[in-house]
Amino acid sequence: MMKTIPGTSPDFWANQNALLNEYYQTDWGHPKHSEREVFELLVMEQFSAGLNWLMILSRRDQLRRAFADYDLPTLAAWTDADQERALQADGMIKNHMKIAAVPNNARVALALRPEFKNLADYVWSFTEGEQIIHAPASAAETPTQDELSQRVAKDMKKRGFKFVGPVIVYNYLQACGVIDDHIVTPD
Repeated sequence: MMKTIPGTSPDFWANQNALLNEYYQTDWGHPKHSEREVFELLVMEQFSAGLNWLMILSRRDQLRRAFADYDLPTLAAWTDADQERALQADGMIKNHMKIAAVPNNARVALALRPEFKNLADYVWSFTEGEQIIHAPASAAETPTQDELSQRVAKDMKKRGFKFVGPVIVYNYLQACGVIDDHIVTPD
């Protein structure tokens, strides 16, 4: 049985579906330090642009299969033929630009390694490894972007990442647990 998130309305995103509810309670906002996990979330966030999170979340396993279980060296070496195969994969969002961004972003992530241990280390470097906990009292108090997401997006774009505007990056930082925007209600 789905548990309604305290302090939220029935139309709050995590109350709309059992999968979203489970994701909110057990995954979203929880710190991720695995390069594979943070790359997966980057791909999922880039694919969610213009779509809805439920669609992307429900296709998580298909995306993993289509994108070589997010193995960065494999993805970085992808050819146009590999991208075309991904485009034809079951459950794939049929967007050439988003698919092409995956191997591009894998190459950029690998290029971070001389400066950072890995992509996760890079993402967490913006907060010096500290999680930012906002503890909003309602969904209305949660921004769609902030100074941090703007700064991270600017740096990611400069390095060559694709589909990394400040709104996508804010969602990405939430998904990675760098930002925890779980709603906190008084007891």
